[in-house]
Amino acid sequence: MTDMQSAPIVGSSFAAPTPDVVGVVIPHFDTESEEALALRYGRLKKKHEDIVFEFTRDPALLHQYFELCQTECRMVQQFIPAEEEYNRIGNIMVVRKGNFCLGGARLSSRTPRKTKSLPMEIEGFSLNKQFLDLESKQLNYGELSRLVLLPEFRTGDITRQMFFHLYRKSVALGLSFVFAAAPKLNVRTYRQHFLAIGLKETKIYYDIVIPPYPGFQEVKDYLFSVTIDESFIPVMQNTIPAEAAIKCVEEA
Repeated sequence: MTDMQSAPIVGSSFAAPTPDVVGVVIPHFDTESEEALALRYGRLKKKHEDIVFEFTRDPALLHQYFELCQTECRMVQQFIPAEEEYNRIGNIMVVRKGNFCLGGARLSSRTPRKTKSLPMEIEGFSLNKQFLDLESKQLNYGELSRLVLLPEFRTGDITRQMFFHLYRKSVALGLSFVFAAAPKLNVRTYRQHFLAIGLKETKIYYDIVIPPYPGFQEVKDYLFSVTIDESFIPVMQNTIPAEAAIKCVEEA
């Protein structure tokens, strides 16, 4: 897939390009402009047209996604620097309507050759110590994190499409399992969406203690897993509504 390159547009909700902290020029999208507000609060039918699910490195889209994460996840300053490396090496999917980012998620991976710990593997916690087959069978596995979507777009169809495309990416990366760490309500929601698209091998581990993430000591997370099997892809495609207006940008 070719990254979509956003550029400043005269008369649109793009402001003049401004340099970010590392010197890359990013055309910032004005999320309070009339265009952006119309996308967020317009008629429901209109809002859900032309929605794209895209794995991208586009700096303008990523900038919006990171800002959305900070707002919706209530990220604190000590938390942000720890995320920079995971954002750089991870696979980030954005949900967008035009150049306006509605949400997204990050998929990190770990393989026998790519041994960097996943975001949840802190303070001595290691998934391959909890699940011995991961190491003994030299399996690839990943972590789903920073899943966020604007409240106005949290419909069952859009959220389910997010999980569907994240699953497809997991298959493309050759992952055997994908894990997530989140509060109880969130992991139950993840499980419901994966079950709804046809994946039956999902589990919430109430007996495994996960260290709290820096800045989120008051939040109790639970471990969730889904088994990745590419044979489910055709089944899932049949369960997703065939709406021509909802698109996925495929990777080359």
